[in-house]
Amino acid sequence: MNISSSGQKIGRAFGPRVRLVLFFVVTWLGFALLLAFLLNEGRREAEQKAPSDALGVTSLLEARLVATMRRLQGNLEHIAASLPQDAFKPAALGRYRDTVVNELGYLSKQFPELGGFGVLDASGHFLYASGVVQHAPASADHVFFNVPGAQSGGGLNFSGAIFDNQSGRTFVFAFQSVRDAQGDLLGVVVAQLDLDVLAKALEAINVGPKGAVAVWRADDGRRLLQVPAIPGQVDQVNAAHPLQRLIESGEKNGSVRVPGALDGVERVYAFQRLADYPFYVSGGVAVDDYLAEWHQTRWIAAVSALLLFLFLSLVLIRLLRAENEEEVIARKLSQSEARYRMLAENSHDVIWTLDIPSRRYTYVSPSITDMCGYSPEEIVGQSIDARLTSESASRLAREIDQRLRRIAAGDKSASVVVSELEQVCKDGEVVSTEVVSSYLQDADGVAHTILGITRNVSERKAAELALRETNRQLHARIEEIGRLQVALQELAVRDSLTGLYNRRYLDETLEREVSRARREGNPLSLVMLDIDYFKRVNDTYGHQVGDEALRMLAKTLLSDVRTEDVACRYGGEEFLILLPNMPLETAIQRAEAWREAIEGLSVVLGNFHITFTISLGVAAYPEHGKTPDDLTRCADQALYRAKHEGRNQVSVFTD
Repeated sequence: MNISSSGQKIGRAFGPRVRLVLFFVVTWLGFALLLAFLLNEGRREAEQKAPSDALGVTSLLEARLVATMRRLQGNLEHIAASLPQDAFKPAALGRYRDTVVNELGYLSKQFPELGGFGVLDASGHFLYASGVVQHAPASADHVFFNVPGAQSGGGLNFSGAIFDNQSGRTFVFAFQSVRDAQGDLLGVVVAQLDLDVLAKALEAINVGPKGAVAVWRADDGRRLLQVPAIPGQVDQVNAAHPLQRLIESGEKNGSVRVPGALDGVERVYAFQRLADYPFYVSGGVAVDDYLAEWHQTRWIAAVSALLLFLFLSLVLIRLLRAENEEEVIARKLSQSEARYRMLAENSHDVIWTLDIPSRRYTYVSPSITDMCGYSPEEIVGQSIDARLTSESASRLAREIDQRLRRIAAGDKSASVVVSELEQVCKDGEVVSTEVVSSYLQDADGVAHTILGITRNVSERKAAELALRETNRQLHARIEEIGRLQVALQELAVRDSLTGLYNRRYLDETLEREVSRARREGNPLSLVMLDIDYFKRVNDTYGHQVGDEALRMLAKTLLSDVRTEDVACRYGGEEFLILLPNMPLETAIQRAEAWREAIEGLSVVLGNFHITFTISLGVAAYPEHGKTPDDLTRCADQALYRAKHEGRNQVSVFTD
């Protein structure tokens, strides 16, 4: 008996404590293991994401550089094609200098990455130049003739990086040889690519605080530029660099993780070979950068684990003391009950309790008087349905039944719910209320009482309705503004009388289409026309008849143009039709068809029945002009000749 009693005493004394300690250990170890697993997964995801981030950077770099190179090559090809062979002879300098230098200067201004353009003769001497290229080093002629492939007559060639002491800037020369029909070298056209300007553009690419982007020569691994810059490393051969070895093995793109050869920073590098050009780009994301967030998370996890350990330790200590503090807790609970009742009776919100089986109030705080006009005594004992609108009462009944079923099924989250109910005041007014209901359960988990807090939200509801109406009106105004903006944009490029495009739109479109025709080698035609003796029509029949003639001409043109054609009113009775991808012969046929169609029309306005004719001038790219201004001038001269030779005819520009 004594031994049994002692065992029971030991069990009572140590059993709960042992269970609490075991719970503490298992909980903390489980949390620590979960943190370790999540940290490992986070690092693995960061390691897997780094190569794709680096490849994204290099893809962006490659796209920008290829666009720059193609534009540069197009300009050099244009210069080479536009220069007569005589221009490469020193004796012809005086005749061509102003024209060629002006053209080079114009092209330089359109290309901010360039220091300038230049033209050299076959001996390597500058004949024409515009921009910084005039100050090229004395050895520049050797650069343009000693680069492998420069003498083969091939396409675009590039020099190494060259530092100009006079300007303090670093350049790469891109050049192309110009040969006559027999293949003899006439000279070289050269462009000076400013690496400092290009580096500033690359600085906008975000690769992290310790990341790096660079441009390399694919043939020998020379680093042309790097951001951030490292002094003394421009144009240095890096044949042993891992990226260079991958390029030499035939790889077009890829990634590798290596320490930086210059600063020792470990990075995940991605590289991308530039199509059609002897360069490749690289982007390096530093390991420290892409793991910085992970390292921060690791420290937070360690602190969290420590805090959890301390918290569980405190909880354990308090639980172990609980048996000795039951009386103190009971006394404090009694005191707390008194305090809570005082708080309930002085709260602006209505605090109440409801007996669930009878659905009747068992307690209501005095705030009910301010909210609904009833005294607590008038409410206690009444059914909750009597104080609600019929819709709210029906909804609350369904909600209580649903919550009781969920609580019976063991759903602990069902014990607290927030509802919006409409309550009927003593004077008949209906107020909107927000109700927080807590279902109080006994030891068996059965809910018998609801503890509720009711707050008057009528003013908030009214404000929400007003805000929604204001938002609706605001969205309607925004949509109206959007429609007006679209209409204004259309008006800005359309002629109000004829509905054709205006001169402003033509100027923008002609510049773009000429550039595209030059780049893609496609034909382009331009037709300029006006109404014969139009002033006589206005003076004889009035401006209404003249306007109707203009509208009829515009309607005829619009009915017979392709989707890609651009018909515009150039000014007064003059019209211009831009015909992309259309050779000169076809454009002449189209112009003749328009002339015949207009000749067969008549303007009917009141008692007037008049006919009119048109004269047309045709010019084409590249036969008659290679710039928008040249094409427009040639078409205008052709129109002038058509009028001079009798009107009502189509004339083609001739020198």
